[in-house]
Amino acid sequence: MGTELELTATGTVQAPPDELTATFTAEAQADTAAAAQAQLNALISKAISATAHTDGLEINAESYFVHHDEGDVHQNRKPHWVARQSLRLTAADGKVLLPLVGRIQAENLALTRLDWSLSRSRRAELTRKAETLALEDMQARAQAAAATLRLRVASIRSVALEEQNFPRPMPMMMMARMASADVAAPEAPTGQQDVTATARATVILKP
Repeated sequence: MGTELELTATGTVQAPPDELTATFTAEAQADTAAAAQAQLNALISKAISATAHTDGLEINAESYFVHHDEGDVHQNRKPHWVARQSLRLTAADGKVLLPLVGRIQAENLALTRLDWSLSRSRRAELTRKAETLALEDMQARAQAAAATLRLRVASIRSVALEEQNFPRPMPMMMMARMASADVAAPEAPTGQQDVTATARATVILKP
């Protein structure tokens, strides 16, 4: 039957993020829900129009939300409807995206996040490399354990791979509002992101 050896090994690779994402919020207020929604739709439409003729840009309008604000008589604030939506722009090159930031803010959208991250394809590539390192580490640990126990690795009963530590976006500190002329194209991001994979295995050792 042999001796079962349970092993956990990891592999980690590092790479600079290759994708920049800017997230904006648009908000409109009106006496009726329909009017607030119409104003909001116009804001989003103008913002999207500002990105026309820009190649290599992914645009996603999301998180549409409408609610009624009861107001506050003590602050002389009347009841009204509020419509809000976020707009997310993603590009592989900061030089493509950053010049648009000021233009979109000029359309009365607020910049809420600006993050560097790993693209899906790049993360998948790095995960495969991390998995290879994890498997190599597992093999080395199995051989070392077998040698210490004066046994040999006869077979591997099972292996499971999983990705750990999903890379977090790297926020860029930016001014709350910027004119388009003031937005300089960024240099390549200086930070590195880790992608780690874990290999879990059951190894059979025999004399």
